[in-house]
Order: sequence, then structure tokens, then C-alpha cells
Amino acid sequence: MASDRPPVHDALTVLDNKNFYRNEEWWKSVVRYQYEGSDQSELAIYLWHKDDGEWTRKNKYVIKTPDAWATDKAIVNAIFSESLAESDEEFPVSDYYSVGTGETVFKSDGWWKAIVLIDQKGSYETQEVMVYLWQETDDGWRRRQKYTIKDEDSWKEEAGVVESMLDMEASSTDRGSASKETTQGASGSQSKSPGTTTSLPKADEFEQLSREIEDHLSVQGK
Repeated sequence: MASDRPPVHDALTVLDNKNFYRNEEWWKSVVRYQYEGSDQSELAIYLWHKDDGEWTRKNKYVIKTPDAWATDKAIVNAIFSESLAESDEEFPVSDYYSVGTGETVFKSDGWWKAIVLIDQKGSYETQEVMVYLWQETDDGWRRRQKYTIKDEDSWKEEAGVVESMLDMEASSTDRGSASKETTQGASGSQSKSPGTTTSLPKADEFEQLSREIEDHLSVQGK
């Protein structure tokens, strides 16, 4: 019997997942998981292909925060609505691809994230949107993450699933925060004001990402 657990690395604990599709050769899913020893979860969209009976990871796109998702979503929507201005920026995509337009999300500390419209693959035309994350190496920019959106209908469906999972996580976090504040109030402890948030500095986020990538490069097939 085929396993229902998505074929992520064994060191990851799967908290939830929803399949976009799964057949004999391809499996695309959004997965919420935790790294071993961490109490923080992440959401990522995966695409696997079955090679010689084993699922091999082809694409992965990590959604670090709801704000990051909102930024990416706005750019993707602008591309599909043709409201994003043409860009003359050179993106380090495959030489096989022709970029119609694109926008850099950030480029800092050796990392470059961009969302681009691919209007040609080799000799045939297409209109696919791709989200990329590259890391700068001695050999140039190396792709670390990629998410391919085939068309606008696929995007609407997949975005809806992602947002439902983000909403579920937010509701769970809110319940946990409310419970903690109630406990602190009962014991006389002082809690943070409503709406106060704490976020890691961007440099720390890049360092964390570097560690995660180094930990999992040896098992990149998963």
C-alpha cells in the first residue's frame, strides 16, 4: 500500500499536508513540518517525481511567514494580470528559459529571491510563473528553491490551499497565545501588549536558512 506520508526527509516531522495532485509519476503537495529538535514549524510546497520506484524531490518552495507569502502572492497576481512592468534585469535562470518579466523580492547577504514569468522553454512558448531562491557561491548563483506555477487556474487553486493552511496555523497560534496570557494573568505575570510581535533580524533568518541547507544538501533528493 502506498504511504500517505509525503516523502520529505525522515528528520522532518509532518504536522499536516494537502495534496495538489498525485499520480504514478508526479506528486505535488503543501506540507507543514518541523525540523528535529525545533518547536517552530514551516510550510513548503513540494514537487516530487518517481525515479526507479523512489520519489525524488524536484522543487521546494518554503513559505517562511504569512507576510512573505503576501508579498509573493502580490507579485504573482501582478504577473498574471499583466500589470507588472517589463524588466530588463538579468535573472540566473536556466539558459533553456526565456524570461518575459520578473521582479526581485530581495537580494541580500548572498541570497536572491525573485519571481519571473517564463515565456519560452527552448523552442516552444509558455506562460509559466516561477518563484526562485538562489544562493551565491564561488561558481555563481546556485538555485536552492523553486516553485513552478503552470497557469492562473492552478495558481488560484494552490494559493487557496496555502492560505487555508496559513489560517489554520494562525488560529492555532492565537489559541495558544490566549491560553498563555490567561495563565500569566492568573499568576500575576506581565504579558506583552496585544499586537506586539517579535521577529528575527533578516541576517539571522539567512543564517538559519544556510544551516538548514547545509544540513540537507546531502539528502537533497528528498
